[in-house]
Amino acid sequence: MNALIMRQKNMERMLIALLPLLILGIFLFGWRVLIVVLTANLFAFFSEFLFQRTKKNARVSMSVFVTGSLLGLSLPPTIPLWMTAVGAVVAVTFGKMVFGGFGMNPFNPAIVGRTFIYISFASEMTMNWVKPFTSLPGGFAYYINSLMFTSATPMISFRESGMMESYRNLFIGFTPGSIGETSALLIIIAAIYLLLTKTAKWQPMIATTMSFLVFTWIFRNQNPFPFLLSGSILFGAVFMTTDPVSMPKDIRTIWIYGIIVGSMTAFIQQYSLFIGGFSFALLLANTFSPIFDYAFLQLKKKRVES
Repeated sequence: MNALIMRQKNMERMLIALLPLLILGIFLFGWRVLIVVLTANLFAFFSEFLFQRTKKNARVSMSVFVTGSLLGLSLPPTIPLWMTAVGAVVAVTFGKMVFGGFGMNPFNPAIVGRTFIYISFASEMTMNWVKPFTSLPGGFAYYINSLMFTSATPMISFRESGMMESYRNLFIGFTPGSIGETSALLIIIAAIYLLLTKTAKWQPMIATTMSFLVFTWIFRNQNPFPFLLSGSILFGAVFMTTDPVSMPKDIRTIWIYGIIVGSMTAFIQQYSLFIGGFSFALLLANTFSPIFDYAFLQLKKKRVES
């Protein structure tokens, strides 16, 4: 198996950081979430393998499992497995391999797959949510909490009724939502681990979250912290904006990149029909990242020449 998979220490550490979110997801929603994440990983792996199989010494990069895990954890617990599979194929094929494979993709592959599912299967992504277990043994004793469905995540509930979950539930993760996006506590712990192991940069995390807070306050004229804790923005800021391939290379551009992601997420959430604004914001920032890098490089050259 090692001969088939190219080991990447940074990707291994990313998977370690994601593991507690998967375990919590099983506790909150049941063992079905494990099937969702495994399905995403399986189809992501085989999608990349099909592209690599004809090459000499063909190996699949370990980053494909990060893509599969991020995609699976960003989906609802009730998502049909075939939709998960389609999203994983799209993520790897159109988010990565069509650009030449690992290290060549301008977009974050996991967010490409998630956005495809979000647009193509909007009902499954926005309507069916499972009420989480909050006491032992929780979801460890069930396949899924099928007797307790709710139609509202914290963001949907706020948009419909103006009511928001308590800080305690938002921080710990006792809320309906995508498998790995509910617990701000575990996401923050994961961020600390990634920073201490030098797996991810802190600049895109801070730029994204701070700009989201500022622009949410501007657009809504409300306390922005519940919105930071209740959606995909914190999960995305830690695990997706920090993708070393699709984020900018110049440190100044990284700050601009993070500000775009945070501000556009707040804008889309407030003024569009899409509650999941982060996906579109990140794709937009990925689009302009090479342009910003090129602009700063040319500016640096002109200063040196002058």
